[in-house]
Amino acid sequence: MDRENIMQAAQIHLVVATLIMTVTFTAGFTSPGGFDNNIDSTNKGMAILLRRSAFRAFVVTDAIAFTSSAVAVFTYFAMAASVISVTELPVVMRLYKFATFLQLVAMSAVVIAFVTG
Repeated sequence: MDRENIMQAAQIHLVVATLIMTVTFTAGFTSPGGFDNNIDSTNKGMAILLRRSAFRAFVVTDAIAFTSSAVAVFTYFAMAASVISVTELPVVMRLYKFATFLQLVAMSAVVIAFVTG
C-alpha cells in the first residue's frame, strides 16, 4: 500500500472511530436502569443497577471502547498531521495498524457494553 491509499482508509476509519467515541461517551452518562431519585434513600443519585455484575461489565467495556477509540482518533490525527516522506512509510503503516487494532478493540467492547447494558 502506498501512503495515499493508507490516508484514504484512515479518513474512513477516523469517522467510524469518532462515532464510536460519541456513542460510548453518551452511553456513559445515560446509565442503564437510571438513577435512584428517592429523597429518603441513602443511595440517592446512584445508579439503580450499581450492584449488578452486568452493569459493572457495561461500565468497564464502555470505558475500554471509549479509550480505545479516543487513542485511535489521536493516532489518525498524528498520521495526518505529520509530514512523512516516502522513506518513512513503515512508520505510517505501523501507526495505521495500531489504530486499526484499537478500533477493532473498541468495536468489540461496544458490542459487549450494549449487550450487558
